[in-house]
Amino acid sequence: MSLFFFLAPIFSLFGNLLDLEDNIQSFVLETRRLEIPEYPDAFNPSIIRWKGHILMSFRVIPDPQKTYDSQIGLIWLTDDFCQISEPQILNLRESLPNIPSRAEDARLISVGDRLYMVYDDNQEEKLSRGGFRVYLAELLHDGEKFYPANIECLSRFEGESRAVREKSWTPFNYMDELYLAYTLSPHKIFKPLFKDGECITVCSTETPIEWPWGELRGGTPALEIDGEYLAFFHSSTNMETIHSQGKNIAHYFIGAHTFSSDPPFQILRASPEPIIGRGFYHGYTYKPYWKPIRAVFPCGLIADDDHFWIAYGRQDHEIWIAKIDKKGLLDSLKTLQH
Repeated sequence: MSLFFFLAPIFSLFGNLLDLEDNIQSFVLETRRLEIPEYPDAFNPSIIRWKGHILMSFRVIPDPQKTYDSQIGLIWLTDDFCQISEPQILNLRESLPNIPSRAEDARLISVGDRLYMVYDDNQEEKLSRGGFRVYLAELLHDGEKFYPANIECLSRFEGESRAVREKSWTPFNYMDELYLAYTLSPHKIFKPLFKDGECITVCSTETPIEWPWGELRGGTPALEIDGEYLAFFHSSTNMETIHSQGKNIAHYFIGAHTFSSDPPFQILRASPEPIIGRGFYHGYTYKPYWKPIRAVFPCGLIADDDHFWIAYGRQDHEIWIAKIDKKGLLDSLKTLQH
């Protein structure tokens, strides 16, 4: 683990602020911003290979004065991440037209020949923290447009509480059925029943993960890679850096973990320190929607023989793709003791 990160408070005391991008890993080969002209402030993308192209979801906030109103859109990309379609904003309020969409941070996942979207939303007339729940929708395509079908609020599960704002569940495909990692520590796995918003708990395992950069939360969907599942997670912690001009604000981090390919889906390996690429923290800063942050937020992942591509949001205003050397990333992961 890099001593560099632990020196941050000491550096700040002496006026030498920490530059997180001094710790860029060599396996992060390239970072590239994607811009959608129709939605220049789109952020938090997910990606999936579907029907011969890359399909990308994104999030937009239509009115910056109404920061909890949020929509999800879709767009087709080439294998080089170039836009080849008009963006489409999904109608997730057909049955509740008088309640604004508050849909956030979609994850795209295929199960057999079906395409699903896992996302957060709040359908309450009067907004509350406990009203934010994870939703599941199948995406149907008529050859031109996508239509969300069978939208379901996942509201019946072990540990459900109105005191908790639900978000960032990690979807994965196991034996052509959809599973969801509810938390990483413990690694609690749900299986949605596609009926009455119910999920059953499949298993829950504890694996100590040394990670002093905040609580581990879900990020990208998990893909099966070389006999185990791999996903990228996120975390956040308050700290003072050159990127925050010395202010003690939330900084978001990305890491990777693997877990076993069969139940109980035990976490096997994890990043020993945050994954950092060029432009993660340096770059334009925006007036915050909610609070000051320095954020990278992973929601999408695709892979080929040699590379991973992570789709992530930056600063709640930008869409980025990171190209990762597969071998380098996998070699960097630390085997965990159970």
